[in-house]
Amino acid sequence: MKKLIFLFALLLCATLAGCNQSEAPHQGEASSDAVSTPPAAESDPPTTAPADEQTVTLYIGTKAGGFAEYPITYEGELTPELLIQGIADLTGWDLTLAEPVISSKGGMSVCLSSESALFTGPPDPQKDEFHMYDAEQLAETILDSIQKTLQKGFVLEPGDPDMLDIWYYTAGDQPLKLPNLGLSWPVDQPYQWESAIIV
Repeated sequence: MKKLIFLFALLLCATLAGCNQSEAPHQGEASSDAVSTPPAAESDPPTTAPADEQTVTLYIGTKAGGFAEYPITYEGELTPELLIQGIADLTGWDLTLAEPVISSKGGMSVCLSSESALFTGPPDPQKDEFHMYDAEQLAETILDSIQKTLQKGFVLEPGDPDMLDIWYYTAGDQPLKLPNLGLSWPVDQPYQWESAIIV
C-alpha cells in the first residue's frame, strides 16, 4: 500500500511540474523569449586596399630623357631596398645589391652586385616597355631610375628631392666602373651621369 501511495505522489509531482512549464508558441506566434536574428547577408569581398597598404611611385627613365611614373603598393616600412626591388620587378632587370643601402644625413649609398644587369646586361627576352638598345642606355637608365626613385621616395614635400645625394660604389668600397663603356664614377662625389670619368 505504501508503494502505491509513493507511486501516486510521484505521478502527481510529475504532472504538476508539466503544468508549470510554459506552452510552446503556436505556429505563426512569436515567443517572447525568442531573439530574432536576421539571416547573414552575403557580402562581396572588400574592394578597398587593406589599411596597412600604402602607395609609392617608381620613376623609370633618364634625367636627360625624362621619367615615366609607376605607382606600386607595399606593406610595412618603406626602405631603399624595397624601391630598388620594385624597379627590378617592374622592368625585369636584375638589380641585386652587394650590400644593404647605407643611409646617412646627406644621402644614400648604393652598392650594386656584379650579378646585376648593370654588369651583365638586360634579360633575354626583354619586356617591350623597358627594352634597352645598348649597354649605355641600360646603364644610364638603371642609375638614373634608382637615383630619382630614392630621391622622390625619401624627400618629403616641400623639400627638393635633388638635395638627397645618391652615391654608387661596388664591393670593397670601390668606385663604380663599367669597363664595357669605359666609364667610372668616384666614390667621393654624388652620382650624376654627366660626371662620369672616362677610363
